[in-house]
Amino acid sequence: MLLRTYDRHLVVRVSWVFGPDRPSFINGVRRRSSAAGVKDPGYSSDCGYNGILHFANAGECSWQEYAQFTLDCCRSLGISLEAKTVGALELADMKNWMARRPVYSVLSTAKFFSLTGSTPRNWCDAVAGYLRDHVCK
Repeated sequence: MLLRTYDRHLVVRVSWVFGPDRPSFINGVRRRSSAAGVKDPGYSSDCGYNGILHFANAGECSWQEYAQFTLDCCRSLGISLEAKTVGALELADMKNWMARRPVYSVLSTAKFFSLTGSTPRNWCDAVAGYLRDHVCK
C-alpha cells in the first residue's frame, strides 16, 4: 500500500456511510417502500493519529434487519410507506451490486475506542437520528 511508505498517514475505513449529502441504503429502502458518509472537512495534520482506523456504529445487523428497522423507524416517525416488511434475499440474488460483498463484514472499532476512549453510538440510534434530523424536516 502506497500510504504505508509515508511516516504519517491515517486511513479511516467506514462501513456503509449514510447521511444527508448523498443517496444511501436508507434512502433506497424508503424510495422502494414509498407509496408515491461523510462530508466533514478535516486537515490530516490536526488528527494526530497514524495508521488504519475502522469506524462503524456499534452493533451489527443483516441487510434485512437494517432495511426492516428503517421501515419501522419511518413508520414511527409518521413517514408514509407502502411496504410493511422486508423479505430475505440471498447474497447470490443481489447481482446488481457493484462489488461482491463478504457474507460477514463487521468492522472492529477496538482501535477507535483505544484512541478516543469512547464507543460509537448504536447503529439503531444513528439510523433513527438520521431519519428524524434529515428526513422528517
